[in-house]
Amino acid sequence: MSGGDARVRLFVAVYPPAETVCLLRRAVNRLALGVGRDTPAEQVHLTLLFIGDRSPHELAGVAESVERSCAGFEAFPLTPRRLITLPERGLPRLIAAETDAPTPLVEIQRRLARRLSRSPRDADRFRPHLTLVRFRPGDRSGRVDEPVECEPFVVDRIALMRSVLTHTGAEHREVAGVALGRGD
Repeated sequence: MSGGDARVRLFVAVYPPAETVCLLRRAVNRLALGVGRDTPAEQVHLTLLFIGDRSPHELAGVAESVERSCAGFEAFPLTPRRLITLPERGLPRLIAAETDAPTPLVEIQRRLARRLSRSPRDADRFRPHLTLVRFRPGDRSGRVDEPVECEPFVVDRIALMRSVLTHTGAEHREVAGVALGRGD
């Protein structure tokens, strides 16, 4: 990095309500795996697009792209369906709650990838999930693929987030938010 142009690490996300996170955390605890590190409740999210490192000078344009990608969409329900381990192949690195993939979610993600992705594969690799537990190196866990009983929650806001790495881990800070229409 040169001069005063420190890069910012960005992603676009949906954050579930606290009660959904609590319910999903209880479901993971019932598995009694005894391994891994819980994702802090306030950081549990569904990543629509990992943008990566950008110049602070690009923030306004990125925020505008997020807003345009969300334009015309009403709030919609999102339903956690299963607890799974990812990746599908190789050693599991995390436990997540896989969600359904309603049309608005998929279309917003496609628009974001088209506008902001540096890799054309980002639209094709989208698998909506909420990361609940990350495994530490050396943790041994079998595969998880269990249905989960969870009420849908309403996605009425999309957030452009900055991930700041600190000595205690990553902190998520909102850069901009886009409210979805209410359909009234």
